[in-house]
Amino acid sequence: MVCSFYGQTAEVVFIQLNDVYEIAPLEGGKYGGLARVKTIIDKIKKDNPYTYVVLSGDFISPSALSTSTFEDKRINGRQMIDVLNAIGLNYVTFGNHEFDYKIDVLQERINESKFEWISSNTFKNQDGNTVPFTQNGMNLQEYKILEIPGYIKNNPIKLGLTGICINSNKQPYVSYTDYYETTKQVFSKIKDSINYLIGITHLSIDEDKKLAAELPELKLIMGGHEHVNMMHKVGETIITKADANARTVYVHRLIFNEQNKLTEIRSELVSIDRSVPEDPVVKELVDTWVTRAFKGFLDKGFDPLKMVFDLKKDTLDGREETVRYSQCAMGYLIGNSMYDAAKDVDLAFFNSGAIRIDDILTGEVTQYDIIRVLPFGGKILKAELKGSLLKQIIETGFSQPGSGGYLQYYGMEKTAAGYKVKGDPIDDNKIYKAAVSDYLLTGMESNFGYLTKENPGIIKITEPDPADKNDLCNDIRFAIINFLEKWYIQYRDK
Repeated sequence: MVCSFYGQTAEVVFIQLNDVYEIAPLEGGKYGGLARVKTIIDKIKKDNPYTYVVLSGDFISPSALSTSTFEDKRINGRQMIDVLNAIGLNYVTFGNHEFDYKIDVLQERINESKFEWISSNTFKNQDGNTVPFTQNGMNLQEYKILEIPGYIKNNPIKLGLTGICINSNKQPYVSYTDYYETTKQVFSKIKDSINYLIGITHLSIDEDKKLAAELPELKLIMGGHEHVNMMHKVGETIITKADANARTVYVHRLIFNEQNKLTEIRSELVSIDRSVPEDPVVKELVDTWVTRAFKGFLDKGFDPLKMVFDLKKDTLDGREETVRYSQCAMGYLIGNSMYDAAKDVDLAFFNSGAIRIDDILTGEVTQYDIIRVLPFGGKILKAELKGSLLKQIIETGFSQPGSGGYLQYYGMEKTAAGYKVKGDPIDDNKIYKAAVSDYLLTGMESNFGYLTKENPGIIKITEPDPADKNDLCNDIRFAIINFLEKWYIQYRDK
């Protein structure tokens, strides 16, 4: 309920989303869906017009629908901007995945946005200079000051918003400044013009906590990057993150007294599920984009809605903090699928950066979910290589946790004496047959510049015949789908 005096509100509401890559509901319609989020927004705004919708980074990538085509062009996040415009999003900050695209694509998406981008520590490298990113020719704001009527006429509540992004995606066109110093500088610049400071961040939770500790003037940090909901408090600063893909949203109600003093922040995690009706206008727009994208997938031979496996209450963790740091179930599954599809190989390995879902799968897994895991697909190659090169590949892959070059594998065993293949230590002079992702053999993955088809340690490369539609090695995603379907039949019949 909004308290008022002479028509002036004493409550400000923020609706927080973060890490949203999907516009439609997930798990067969159980959770998420931006048409449902629109219903929540409209309901809250009906009670309080001083309601602001924010998205704390990561939304135009990695989106599986974006990899499909429409009007003979890759979609590249157009559907995300179109639907976010329709729900009435107000403010965003960059997430690391916004920079997955080249600068021209990112600029198109920024220009299509009807919402405002706030960028305090993230800038563009242009012609040797560091300059602000722009939106339709105007510099993005370093901060935003909101003025909301308070109890006292002509004495509004003034809230400063900052936008801070993690520096993990180091594209050549992007420049970052220090999170903590930048936020302090912004506060120093606007502190005499605001009552309170609020952060919209895309940082790790440890970085959010450090930011709160270093700048206690921050009253609320609406964060992203982690994909599971959480709430922490550092001193008097509240830090929250909702679940990825709008499975939940946070609703923050900031309560002010007659002197415009913030007396309370009431933060509620709201589940976005079947109990929330879908806004019909946004649903129509979502369905239009899904139809466009699915047609592109159908043309490639996929059946996006077909279930391939039911995890029930189990999970497959495809988040970057898992797949790029340790051997995991999703990596094992993909490696096993490659091994199964390639046939007559000793092992399989691939770069963890190929996994782009950055989310956790649970419940019914569809072919579209597999597309979400590996949106760029790629071939499975059979490489015959010397043991000495295999050792070098292993050393390179496991020396860079956190990088897309970190390896996931199947068919190797780690021991105190080193790695073994089929129970035996790797022999420098022996020739091993490996199923390998095609991208890894381009030399373009992090620190793998030496790993090309011309490397003298590679004896032979066998590529799938593109004319053979039954060869699963032509697209790694079909290999995974086939493997999961076989596995599920055995699992279901037990």
